[in-house]
This record gives sequence, C-alpha cells and structure tokens, in this order.
Amino acid sequence: MSKKIQDNDYLYNLLSPLVQFGCRCHYNHFDVHGLENLPTDGAYIIAPCHQQALMEPLAVLCFAPKPPVFLARADIFRKPTLRAILTFLKIMPVYRIRDGQDQLGRNKEIFDSCCDVLLDNFPLCLMAEGRHNNRHHLLNMGKGMFRIAGETQLQLGNHPLYIVPTGIDFDEYEQPYSNLVVYIGKPIPIQPFMETYRDNEPLALNQMRDALAEALMPLMHDIRNEEHYDEIMTLCNVLNKEMRRHEGLKNNAWNRFRMRQRIAQQVDTLLLNDKSEAQRLIAHASQLTNLCARINLDEKLISEHWGLAATLLSLLAVAAVLIAVVAVPVIRWIFLFCLFCYPMAVLPTHLIVKKKIADPQFRSSFNFGVRFFISILYTIAIGIAMACCGGAWMSHVADLGAWWGLVAVALAFVCARMTGPVTAFLRDVLSNFRYIVLRLSRRNTMQEINKIYENLVNPT
Repeated sequence: MSKKIQDNDYLYNLLSPLVQFGCRCHYNHFDVHGLENLPTDGAYIIAPCHQQALMEPLAVLCFAPKPPVFLARADIFRKPTLRAILTFLKIMPVYRIRDGQDQLGRNKEIFDSCCDVLLDNFPLCLMAEGRHNNRHHLLNMGKGMFRIAGETQLQLGNHPLYIVPTGIDFDEYEQPYSNLVVYIGKPIPIQPFMETYRDNEPLALNQMRDALAEALMPLMHDIRNEEHYDEIMTLCNVLNKEMRRHEGLKNNAWNRFRMRQRIAQQVDTLLLNDKSEAQRLIAHASQLTNLCARINLDEKLISEHWGLAATLLSLLAVAAVLIAVVAVPVIRWIFLFCLFCYPMAVLPTHLIVKKKIADPQFRSSFNFGVRFFISILYTIAIGIAMACCGGAWMSHVADLGAWWGLVAVALAFVCARMTGPVTAFLRDVLSNFRYIVLRLSRRNTMQEINKIYENLVNPT
C-alpha cells in the first residue's frame, strides 16, 4: 500500500521542531491566542487569512497539535525535485483554471486525499482566500475548501467536522524581527449545513463561505473600505497609543493588534453614519501620510516615540556595551565567540532578498528560507569544526575537548533566539534617535505633523 501524505515520517519529525524554532526566532514576539478553540471531538480544517506566501503555513505548523497537511497552488509543483520536497513537507497541489481546463479534473484525486487526511484525524490547512493579499483586507473566498468539507462530512456521517477560522496579523510584512499575532476563533461545525448540501450543494457551499467570512473578519485586521485604505491604516497606527492609554492597556503586540482592529471598525462605522467626521479623520490621515513620506518618517513614531530621556539613556546603554566589547578582553571574547557561532545576526539578508524578489509578499518567506538553511548548514559545520579542533583552539579557556562542538551548537541556538529581541531593541533606539534629529533638523514639518496629530487626538 502506498504511503499517505499524512503518515508518520521520522525525518519530517526531526526537522519539524527545527522549522518551528526557526519560525519563532524570525519574529520578535510570536503570540498565539485561542488555542482552546481547536476541536478535540472531531476532524478540522484550519482556515487562516493569507497575506504572506509561506509565513502563515509556518505559523500554523507552530501551533497545530498534529502535523498539518497543506494545499498550495499547483504551478510550484512542476519541477520533479520541488514536487518531491513539497510532498515531503506535507503539501499537496490544487489546480486552478489558470493551470488549464484539462488540469481541473486532477483536483478530484487531491480532494479525495484531503478527505483521507481528515478521516485519519489530521488537521488540513487551506488558506481561506486561496491567494495572498498585500493588504489587511479579507478577499473573496473560493468554494474548494467547502466542497472538501461537505464531501468529508458525508463520509464521516455523525462524526463531527469543523472549519477553524484563524486570523494571522503581521506588524510588518517585510521587516524581519517584527511581531506576529495568531487569533484562533470558534470552530464552525459542518453538520448543520449537510441537509442543504445534499439537496442543493451550491447553496450550501455559499452558506459555508459566508459563515467563515463572518467568523474570520473579527479575528484579523480587516479594513473593509478600499477607497480610503491607506488613510485608515495610518489612523490605526497613529491613534493606537492614545486609545490603548485611554483603556489602560499595555503596549504589547496583542493589544496593538486588537486596537488596530477597533480603530478600523470605528472608521468604517463613521463612514456609514457620520461622514463629516469620517472625512475629517481621513483628511488629517492623508496629510500625515504625505508629510511622513516627505521626511521618510515611520508614521507609528508620531505617537509611539520615546521621550528624550529614554532615548538618550538607551543610546548610552548601547554605547556602554560597545565600549565594553572594545575595552574589556573577556567581554570582547564572549561577543566574538557568539558572533562566530551565529553570524546570521549581522547578515542583512532581507536587503538582498528585497532586491531579488519583486513580489513583497514573497520577500519575508524567502528571507526566512535563506536564513534558516544557512543557519542549519553553518551550525552543523561549526559544530563539527569545534568538535574536531575546538579542544586545541580553546584549551586556554576550558579543557572540554570535543565537547566544544556541543557548546558551539547550543550557543548558536541561544543567539538565534536572542537576535530578534536585540535587533528589535536596536532598531527602536535608532528610530527614536532619528526622530529626535528630525525634530531639530525638520522643525517646521515636525511641528505640522504634531499639530495634525493633536487635532486627531483632541478635536476641538
């Protein structure tokens, strides 16, 4: 009997924890909420929103209790080598009309395999929108997921099947070591749709699709108004701190995400019920966007910037560490040895990827892949080198012999985990220092920005 894609694979089981660790290291904060909503009494399909190429499936891999099976567009399976790799990663192709009318018939076999995955009680993951989107906005969904759900539920009979809506939000699409928030919603049971599905399949598929859209929108940062998308996004960033302060919320990735949701919803409501106030907000947001673009200022800093004292103290702390690295031999040795074990911390791979990859939604995925594979290969190489020669190189530090290989590998993992928070902190220090410089060098523009911000926060 041929091996099923969901069957146990020892090499996959070995590599999966490494990929999950690498994914978590790719972000400064990786927050998952709603794990209790994953069903325990039946099979389920995980249905995330889709704004990046690979990063949402990686996020699902990090929280799914069993190895999930994924579907991806069929055109990336054309090369046999890549097809073998994707199959090993538990990814199956799904064919679209653009792949050719004659190819659509092959989806029958894929859908049967999907049913088999669910019947074996493994989670199946399908991107809800079927394609990635470069905006915080839920796209229209196709019917393939719901057809799989209906056919599987027919085979399961009274055993329940669910679709689990999952919002995934990125602070930044391209910038490494930003924040990721996963928000898992209440599962949608498929059984209530089955009576309609047997009598009128198209109607049932539409009902499932509407139910998922209604459940998914509150779990993501969903800006419904496309005409004023950029202005609403600016308001979500600029007003975030003031609204968090008003409600006594801490400054963390989860609260910033939830407040962006709320601001977008409030502006959408104003556009329907109070157009004059909505237009006032949008006009101010448009002005802020243009002024920030003129001086290359991150609009989030308008409200989120640190005070002068905090910025100067942070600069002094960074300077003190640098002086210690240069002046104190022990600290310098530790710093250089850490850098030797994990040089990825200072390699600007995201800048290289940005030049080579045209589609912004693929850049973070390629950057992750490049850093992950280089890190694994380098860690193996440095571990072997230190195990073979470390005893001779490091005998003046400690007589560990071949154990220096294990020390080097362990230190590489520690440094990988620390790189995100340290990089994010240094980026914040530099951004806030630049904010101070702009206040001095572009005083008129900064005063105009602050005046508009005050009008937004305290309208008269």
